[in-house]
Amino acid sequence: MNAAGKNKLLRNGLIICFFFVHFLFLTFILVENKAPVFILSLVGIFTFFIFYAYYRSPFLHHHSMDFESWSVVLWVPAGALSAFVLNQKLGLGPILAGSLVGVLASFIPNINKKSFYLSQLPSVLYCGAFVGMTSPTVSNDYTFIFLASLICAVFLMLSKNLLQGVGGKLGTLAFIGVVLATLLYRLFNLWI
Repeated sequence: MNAAGKNKLLRNGLIICFFFVHFLFLTFILVENKAPVFILSLVGIFTFFIFYAYYRSPFLHHHSMDFESWSVVLWVPAGALSAFVLNQKLGLGPILAGSLVGVLASFIPNINKKSFYLSQLPSVLYCGAFVGMTSPTVSNDYTFIFLASLICAVFLMLSKNLLQGVGGKLGTLAFIGVVLATLLYRLFNLWI
């Protein structure tokens, strides 16, 4: 398989992963609340059409595959752990903790206005802040937040050209990181 074929496969796989996780999340919410089968079917149909629209839209992603630098995405855990400490250990709550990390991160490029590297850090730290906003009912453990932020960092690195211009990309990536970390934790607990 040539490089273009691999890039297309990776791009399509990431898009499918994004929407599969969201579809499962919505389905579990509806099943938990005992929604009728008709409503579940409608969610499935709407999810399919949304997936198709995102997949076919030429404006949301490029057909080339660029990757975010690993030295940039390694800041996701810093944002996650900062927001986690502010949220759960200092009791500021998730919204204030995430906002505070985001606001402080926005000043980082002012350290050196000519630095391209520093100009990339605010969005990466803010993405991590979404992971750190995790509810204590999901986890109140540093290891979990670190694992979720690493998973989020991998998806952030791979999805540089995907869903550009769509609001909620960073939150979606954080959500995927938390969901997959929860799944790994539960599977690990089954084996032990």
